[in-house]
Amino acid sequence: MKSPNYIPEISPSVFWDVPKGALDYTKYSDFVICRVFNYGNFQEAADVVVCYGKEYVKKVLLSSPDLNIFGLWQASSFFGIPETKFLCYTRGPWPLNS
Repeated sequence: MKSPNYIPEISPSVFWDVPKGALDYTKYSDFVICRVFNYGNFQEAADVVVCYGKEYVKKVLLSSPDLNIFGLWQASSFFGIPETKFLCYTRGPWPLNS
């Protein structure tokens, strides 16, 4: 849990299942970060990094089992970290590690 520096402009389609105004960007910071990397565009991912700080976002993404294939690719590309370093790579439901 981390307090954001500001609330970024994120498309409502990223949080399709969360009622508008109900998302607590401090209490659910890890959820926000993973959801934006999984379903947001590059600009939204960059805004989240500015919002929470590069090191915190990197730590959350590296240790998250919840990244999908697009989120993994986006995080790996954004930070220049090999996909194999992410927890979701070894625990993912896709055959990336075979």
